[in-house]
Amino acid sequence: MFYVFPVTIPANTPASAKVKQILKIARGRIRRIHVHFPSGQIGLTHIQLNYGLHQFYPTNPEANFSSSGETIEFAEDLVLDSPPYDLQAYAWNLDDTYEHTITIRIDLESLTPGRSLAEELAELLQPAEVSS
Repeated sequence: MFYVFPVTIPANTPASAKVKQILKIARGRIRRIHVHFPSGQIGLTHIQLNYGLHQFYPTNPEANFSSSGETIEFAEDLVLDSPPYDLQAYAWNLDDTYEHTITIRIDLESLTPGRSLAEELAELLQPAEVSS
């Protein structure tokens, strides 16, 4: 399965007021992540990806991805086998004029061999259980 998440960050969004976007994916094993910065961002947009309460990408918490005209791509072997199956993108944009979009692409392998995409999507779209 391949997920694509555009993350649009308004102009003048400081690191102290990061945009947060939930990247909702299905149960599975993340095999590859791509972080695409279109040309023209000239290093003014920044993004960090979290899983739960922890920053995973880049691994060191004081760092972030920032670029222009580049796709940062790396292999991964992160198993998401208990809900929520979400990553969180935290992004900011120091450009004082233009909003910018960073595109996150995630290659996810099913943990259940032979399971169809329709079955995976049906699970993803089920309403969350509410505990009392």
